Amino acid sequence: MRNKEIAEILHITPAAVSMALNNKGGVSESKRKKIFELKYASSQSPEEKEKKKGRILFFIHVKNGNVIAETHFFVTLMSAIQERAGYYGYFADIIRYDSKTQFREFISSVNMSNVCGILVLATEIDSEDAALYRDLGKPLVMIDNWFAGEDYDCILMDNIDGIKQAVRYACHMEHRNIGFVRSKIHIHNFDERYEGFCQGMREAGLPIIRKNIFSTKCTTDGAYEDMCAIIKKTPELPSLLIISNDVMAIGIVNALKYSHYRVPKDVSVISFDNMPIARYFSPTLTTVSIQDKQIGYVSVDRLIEKIEKGMDNYFVHNLIGVRLEIRESVCNYSSMR
Repeated sequence: MRNKEIAEILHITPAAVSMALNNKGGVSESKRKKIFELKYASSQSPEEKEKKKGRILFFIHVKNGNVIAETHFFVTLMSAIQERAGYYGYFADIIRYDSKTQFREFISSVNMSNVCGILVLATEIDSEDAALYRDLGKPLVMIDNWFAGEDYDCILMDNIDGIKQAVRYACHMEHRNIGFVRSKIHIHNFDERYEGFCQGMREAGLPIIRKNIFSTKCTTDGAYEDMCAIIKKTPELPSLLIISNDVMAIGIVNALKYSHYRVPKDVSVISFDNMPIARYFSPTLTTVSIQDKQIGYVSVDRLIEKIEKGMDNYFVHNLIGVRLEIRESVCNYSSMR
């Protein structure tokens, strides 16, 4: 269902629908829940749902909200999950859970009838949160996170290799003074991307220089503000910055421009996610591309194995490969000397 149609049904503006779907503020939780139900549960009629083998619940677990709110990955993932579930003869219900509400209270309002399995968007959660879903007693697959020492099935992107590809390309373009911008929010993906940077620098024989490691908020506006402050107190920036994701990169590039740095001539930039805006931004962003649809497909594939074949005597950590998309935000450093 289109945003405009949802807005007409609920007597709100299309902008309010968009804010809710992107986990922005300004929309009540009750209204947000109704928007999600209409957006993601209305694609099939009740008659069509009755023909399905059963239901798969896909929980979007929101803890801080900033990470999930601003990337294209999550919208594509939801669509892929619904498509793959339908292929196997199941209906996928999308359910948003905000951790401000007690989980037991929340789950009591969820219709668990005919539920065959559970997927969880685990981007923002920890082991304690993950246990809440295990306790529901259904076949379970975690997406976009993994938990050391725990036997969860986890499907996630290869963050470490993606950033190592970025470091190798930076070296290929003759950059040796390479910095990294971390997120002030520490989640699995961001921490692994920093680990990929450290590994990549060691493999390239380059030092990891503490003063070249920066941290900003993980929103575009927040990254812009933090980077402006960093520039004021940093006499000389690295020739190239690898940034944790595109959302931050857009704010950081705008801060560099505002501070009269030329991108890529003065500071080159590589980021992560390959959001649609990356190819239209100026300069177009060199960024790591995620196979977001494949993550959704493989997550459903593994869940169906557990549901239909009882294949739960082992667990998997599947890394879906990533690829660096080369665009305009990196210059050859040797040509600038």
